[in-house]
Amino acid sequence: MNGAANGSDAIGVETDRGLITAPLVVDALGWRRVLAGPAGYQPPEAPLSRGLEVHPEGGATDLEIWIDRRYVPAGYGWSFPAGEETRIGVGSFDPKFHVRETTELLAEDLERDRVRYQGNWIPHQLRAATGRGVFFAGDSAGHCLPLTAEGIRTALYFGMALGRELREVVDGRQTREQAATRYAQFSDSHEWKFKWMLRTQKIVPRVPPRLLGPLIKVFGVKCFVDWSFRHYLNIAPPEFADPAPGQAKPEVPTAV
Repeated sequence: MNGAANGSDAIGVETDRGLITAPLVVDALGWRRVLAGPAGYQPPEAPLSRGLEVHPEGGATDLEIWIDRRYVPAGYGWSFPAGEETRIGVGSFDPKFHVRETTELLAEDLERDRVRYQGNWIPHQLRAATGRGVFFAGDSAGHCLPLTAEGIRTALYFGMALGRELREVVDGRQTREQAATRYAQFSDSHEWKFKWMLRTQKIVPRVPPRLLGPLIKVFGVKCFVDWSFRHYLNIAPPEFADPAPGQAKPEVPTAV
């Protein structure tokens, strides 16, 4: 796909199979944001994180996180159980830091096989949710949370918001332009939350290593974990997905 051109009633998308037109077009193709035109991101000179993991066979029971500059100067390592395999990887907030060597180092330290590699660039900055007549959702709109790099839940959250607006257009209850305005406002209303997450992402690598251990112990206190997780969850609240019967869809949250 080479981009989109906005017409009066339809939007044309150039593909390897020719021009495809539609009145409603959604770009959910990832951080490349290909339907936005030539002004795209080019790593590593872009607000992108870099992540890589290996998937050795053999499950696990613990979800483990390493904040250890032996593996990455700015970022973290992880080991997550995933059914009959374990996902072991390293994510760097600095896109110029190559993570393959340290991902392999972490797997070696855990005495696990370095097999079935999977990696990608991960956006950590919110972008305009509409443009050139196109709607953007997920990574193409930067709907991936900084610091944690969580993108699936937020992609579903913003995707549902967009779907509700587009349904109104299909049913004739609003125009495409009205839907674009409403969806852009919805996405933009979360910007301050994403900025706070990004500020935290930038602060963590600046903390002296000798202070990281004591700070992690403090942040591990249950009352703080409960408080912080509740606020974090409310960035994209789960109840948005399934309003109770007879109730209107939840409004945009105004505070966390």
